[in-house]
Amino acid sequence: MRFGAWLEAEQGRFVLVLPVAFGIGILAYFALPAEPAPCCGWLAVGLAGAGLLVTWRWPYGRFGLAILLFASLGFARAGLRTAEAPPLMSVPQGAVELAGTVARIEPLADGRRILLAAPRVGDGPVLARDVRLRLRADDTRALQAGVGIQTYALLFPPGRPAYPGAFDPGRQDFFSGVGADGLALEPVRVVGAAGPNVLAADLQNLRAGIAQRVMAVLPVDTGSVAVTLLTGDEQAIPPPERQNFIAAGLAHILAVAGLHVGIVMGLAFFTTRFLLTRRERWALLLPAKAIAAGAALAAGVGYAVLTGAHLPILRSLAMASLATIGIIAGRRALSLRGLALAALVILLMTPEAIVGVSFQMSFSAVLALIAGFAALRGPLARLHAAPTLMGRIGGHVVALALTSLLAGGASTPFAAYQFQQVQPYWIPANLLAVPLTAFWIMPLGLIALALMPLHLAAIALMPMGWGIGAIVWATRVIAAWPGAMLRIRPMPDAAILLMAAGLIWLCIWRSRVRRAGLALVLAGLLVALLARPPDALVGADARLIAIDDGPRVWVIAKISPSAYTLAPLESLWAGDALVRAACSAAVCDIGRIRLAAAHQADCGTAALMIDTAVLRGACPQTPTIDRVFVYQNGATLAWINGGHARLLTNRAAQGARPWVAAYPPAP
Repeated sequence: MRFGAWLEAEQGRFVLVLPVAFGIGILAYFALPAEPAPCCGWLAVGLAGAGLLVTWRWPYGRFGLAILLFASLGFARAGLRTAEAPPLMSVPQGAVELAGTVARIEPLADGRRILLAAPRVGDGPVLARDVRLRLRADDTRALQAGVGIQTYALLFPPGRPAYPGAFDPGRQDFFSGVGADGLALEPVRVVGAAGPNVLAADLQNLRAGIAQRVMAVLPVDTGSVAVTLLTGDEQAIPPPERQNFIAAGLAHILAVAGLHVGIVMGLAFFTTRFLLTRRERWALLLPAKAIAAGAALAAGVGYAVLTGAHLPILRSLAMASLATIGIIAGRRALSLRGLALAALVILLMTPEAIVGVSFQMSFSAVLALIAGFAALRGPLARLHAAPTLMGRIGGHVVALALTSLLAGGASTPFAAYQFQQVQPYWIPANLLAVPLTAFWIMPLGLIALALMPLHLAAIALMPMGWGIGAIVWATRVIAAWPGAMLRIRPMPDAAILLMAAGLIWLCIWRSRVRRAGLALVLAGLLVALLARPPDALVGADARLIAIDDGPRVWVIAKISPSAYTLAPLESLWAGDALVRAACSAAVCDIGRIRLAAAHQADCGTAALMIDTAVLRGACPQTPTIDRVFVYQNGATLAWINGGHARLLTNRAAQGARPWVAAYPPAP
């Protein structure tokens, strides 16, 4: 295809590249091993802006410099967002007296957890970061948001990745304002009444009251899901039930975000429009469609506030708000430009969202839906215009299946990258769960909320529970199917970047050039398949050692490892059997890796030496991982290439960034 013809065919689409460039700049910032000087990003913005002014009369140069400008803006905005966040706090060791204001109460499957705002340790100053505190299981004292509490607790700093390249909980806590996790050692004591922020406290108490009323009517298996849908708190769902939802590909039902706000706004829109068109005079005189869109927007905002206004639902609300504003203005409700604008707004507010699973999965799904339905508009219109009732029903079923296929197919690579697992049965599961949620469960839930002030919520909650029970039963059945949840090995960053670039390229262009996106997706898949798993993992305290020996992974642990401890191993070596082993002899050789005690440090021909004690200096020519090494560098992965070992530590993978707690020096 000639270049000029391509430019003409893609007229109006090049603006979609600018938010992508903004995101690339943010990714470049987070990929740095050390924090750049604050002036670097803004210097690049200035240079790119000046270049744009100079090349304004030349279209190609103007477009290239505009891309560079947006990338520089993304880089600079990410640095500014980091600078705005409070620095990491020093977490004291041992039991401390902790006081603060209850900002949030989260029901758990086996207790409660609270978020303490303005915490204070002992008589010290008020800390700039919040503390998450898990209450004792026997602490049944009624709490309300806004009250001041005091207790003795153990505090722990934000966690580090389970292995280099794994999910970084410390970075997530840094940008969410959390400085430590805590475990209460005694029942909390209320020491102060609610503060001046009455509205926020009342909202939290309202959510807690809704949860209490729902759980009084429904059993735990269905009531916990109802609480999630109505308040956004999903911690009360029992772990086995949550795992069934994940295995069935229905985890998005439990994550209040785009699906739920779309259902609420859709119900508000169609109900309002239906009521306004019941009388001919109203239908003729009133702009029913615009009024309905306004009602939908108000309903979406109310639902987002009720469910906690967390980041995923705010992202979904931003996109849905653009759609409703488009309806009011007489424009297309959903478009690639609207999606690009929503993504740009979200990244401007929270640039760190781009490395999170919610942003990646939600925007990839919506991108695929908009582009896919636009490409198939003709065939779908013919299906919906079928002359028979069965034909039209078949058209709706095809559209629903296509929705699941497009959204699930586009978001699956990001789920695989983030969670190292794939659910192959998501289409049949969603064909049942999504319509049931949209047309039965959520409408009844909204009716229950309306009836709660009259103490009649049980009238709607009971049938709502029947619908949830059907989904719970379906997840239990699907989770038992063979291969319901396929574990895969960690995907290299290059693989997911290629897949993301291919998806974007495939969706934003109109002409045949878009097919090159398939090549990028396949290249990313090839990179993922060729990625070599590590030969060994040594945990952060050297108490857990895992060594890959072909079809088996030998696990050497000082204590019996829990399922939580083994989860990273199952991700790193998906498909290989984990075998508990013990090194009873002074020296154990597994492949080219030698496990040796400090007093038996015979190096031999080993490419790598490992021990849970201190081997430093025993084998100067052989890479050594011992307790001192992991104390300084964190969890470590090792690859053996011939007679040489390549090590990757958490310290090297995380870099020296503001959200990374300093690693200790050698003792």
